[in-house]
Amino acid sequence: MNQLGLTPGSRHGDGPGLHLLLNHFVEDVQNHHDRLEVVPRETTSGQARVFKAAKVVLAGGSIESPKLLRRSSMYPWLPDSVKPLVGRGLTDHPTSNEITSFVTGIGGLPLSATDHGKIILYSLGRRDANNQIRYPFNVEMNLNHEFWHLRNNDPMAEAAAGPPGAARLDIKFSFGNCLDDNNEIRPAPPFGYVPEVVFRNQSWADYLADSRFRALAGWQKAPAEIWDVLNRVALDIFAQFESGGVPAQPAGSARYGSGGLGFGWGTVHHAVGSLRMPYRPRLDAPFSADSVVDENLLVVGTQRLYVCDMSVLPLSTAANPVRTLTALALRLSEHLG
Repeated sequence: MNQLGLTPGSRHGDGPGLHLLLNHFVEDVQNHHDRLEVVPRETTSGQARVFKAAKVVLAGGSIESPKLLRRSSMYPWLPDSVKPLVGRGLTDHPTSNEITSFVTGIGGLPLSATDHGKIILYSLGRRDANNQIRYPFNVEMNLNHEFWHLRNNDPMAEAAAGPPGAARLDIKFSFGNCLDDNNEIRPAPPFGYVPEVVFRNQSWADYLADSRFRALAGWQKAPAEIWDVLNRVALDIFAQFESGGVPAQPAGSARYGSGGLGFGWGTVHHAVGSLRMPYRPRLDAPFSADSVVDENLLVVGTQRLYVCDMSVLPLSTAANPVRTLTALALRLSEHLG
């Protein structure tokens, strides 16, 4: 921190540098012509403070940042095209249930209940003869997943319930997802601070088939066709492994489809999109004319207020978006510098 020049230059905490203000929440961001003023309030005493800055970056995430922008004194002055988009579009990426096999080796290499690993198989985005993306998903594969669950201090406390000595192999499918304007971070009630989150779970196959996968990948597939793709890929992956000298199969003859495995319930994976940047609403569609932030993450209609968190992402990617967010932060730092 010293090398980067982030150490505050005053013992009283009012010098340049990095300041961490604990036990406060930000109530308002105000525009005063040549500067912005940030108003945080101390959570126990209720005392308000005022910080003046030439530029401010919101980084509270997909729920907190739109909540703060909407309740700020700057919101009424935003363009009419921007106001309806603040908080709207909240989206996560649908992830399938895990499908499991028990394996004893791969390519002549033995595997056991004490081996472990996490492997991600990434889609190349290739298209088929109908110009649809063949595999608009990534595959997460865990070997003896209990070693990768942070809730366990002792990995062997959750031993795989399979054949003695075999390794448990789990895979699941993570799809990207375009913004969903049915979802919204609504304003908090008068004198309240907790917003209403309207969020339709992305796990229903009919909803995914009807609009989400169509916008993401051009898929014109009914749920049964979607299950067929997942089952074929799962079988291809398991067949690379051995189980007692023969190609591995799903445990218990499990399959994706009606009455079988589907998409998980109640889990939100990497919510994005509530303060969208310029974006394409569908595969191969032109860029939309309206957004909350511009290509430099500046809130449209303002001169000094920026956003840099998951809320600006216009797509919930199939892969974890941390690297994308880091790249946006580095790009913004260069722009502000």
